[in-house]
Amino acid sequence: MDNFILNFPQFVLNFYNSSFFSVLKFIIGIYVIVLLVDIILLLMQRGLSGNVRETSLGIDMPRELASKGGKLKLRKKWEKIKSKLYSGEERAYKVAVIEADEVIHGLIRRLGYAGENMAERLDNIPFGQMDNIEKLKRAHEIRNRIIHEDGFRLSKEEAEEVFSLFEEFLRYFEVLE
Repeated sequence: MDNFILNFPQFVLNFYNSSFFSVLKFIIGIYVIVLLVDIILLLMQRGLSGNVRETSLGIDMPRELASKGGKLKLRKKWEKIKSKLYSGEERAYKVAVIEADEVIHGLIRRLGYAGENMAERLDNIPFGQMDNIEKLKRAHEIRNRIIHEDGFRLSKEEAEEVFSLFEEFLRYFEVLE
């Protein structure tokens, strides 16, 4: 055993200079070159100016979500709608939830999901493509109850909860911070 330890540096040096190691380095070098060429070809096919979020999500981003100016405009619109929550009137809460749902529905429609209405579009979003779709569905159900149920009561707390669910969607697309 002591003899092996003493000769180990010589063994490594012999292996490093062997023809086997030279062939192995050559094959690994070719493999690395092939990988780099593949990456370059994929980038060219995708387009070097492609949006990273679009690539990761696999969807085309609407203008409102793709540009800073669009996000700012959408954020201002959102704040105007949200300000109705501070009115102290149930009617204003309902209007705010309906308008907020329309904004979110418009974004989902422009994302390219098929369906006649918001519920169908939400059902057509592939699993794992967007976070918290179930929460968005819950918020949309409250909107539907406002529209379709006579005498539906909506408290400020419920309206704020619905807004928080919608805002989670907007944070996902970095419209809100």
